[in-house]
Amino acid sequence: MASKKKMVAIIFGVAAVLLGVFHGYSEVLQGNVAPTSIIINAVGGTECEPNCFPAMTIIPNFLVAGITTIIVGIIMLGWIAVRLNDRQGGIVLIILSVVFLLTGAGFLAPILSTIAGVLGLSIKKE
Repeated sequence: MASKKKMVAIIFGVAAVLLGVFHGYSEVLQGNVAPTSIIINAVGGTECEPNCFPAMTIIPNFLVAGITTIIVGIIMLGWIAVRLNDRQGGIVLIILSVVFLLTGAGFLAPILSTIAGVLGLSIKKE
């Protein structure tokens, strides 16, 4: 049962990282521009159609927010690959999920990575 939980946690974590890194890449494409609020559109800035990829960032620059999101995503991917089933692996992944949310990775990616972190916490307990 633990290997199934680990596999689901890895799938959720990798999906979250891919989605979040796409958000970061889209923010980098917007360039050295300040967002108008804490809630941003990763694709298209203020003028976009229904598929704007909403996100939240506390970093007041799209370029810096995007680069930071990509770096956090790479760190999360490494953590998922190497340390997820360690004793504190799930807790660290949940903390990284909060950082992912605050840097501009969207809303779905941190939810998926938090689920992966919770599953990571329960891997060793069985």
